[in-house]
Amino acid sequence: MSQGFTLIEILLVLGIISILTVGAVSVFLVFRPSLQLGGAVQELIGDLRYAQQSAITEQKEYCLQFWPVEKKYYLKKCDGEIIKEKKFPLEIISLNVNGFTNNEIRYNPYGAVKEAGSIILENIEKKQKTISIKPSGFISLSD
Repeated sequence: MSQGFTLIEILLVLGIISILTVGAVSVFLVFRPSLQLGGAVQELIGDLRYAQQSAITEQKEYCLQFWPVEKKYYLKKCDGEIIKEKKFPLEIISLNVNGFTNNEIRYNPYGAVKEAGSIILENIEKKQKTISIKPSGFISLSD
């Protein structure tokens, strides 16, 4: 007798693996908009904190300039040098910037912002996350 797997056993295992893969992909697609929104918000908060700390460290003004229609922003030194350009994923359908002149958050060398305001991101499932920035530079997140 030779040892090995029969064709039926191999096809059965491949069928089970295929069913599990389809299930995993469909679950991932359901959660993807929420994951994209959460990731975009965390990256934006990280960039806000980077700008704040860089302004304090270098004693120069740093800015985040938003382009709501294009759903993107620039992290830059306020004198014009662009450090990073970030375009939000397709799952983010709306970017609203409130309270900031020219859609620009400007950190001074003390880590405070010129104006207080908020940034609202909305995904294709109509879920929103709001990032609020106080005059002191304090950043808070709410749903």
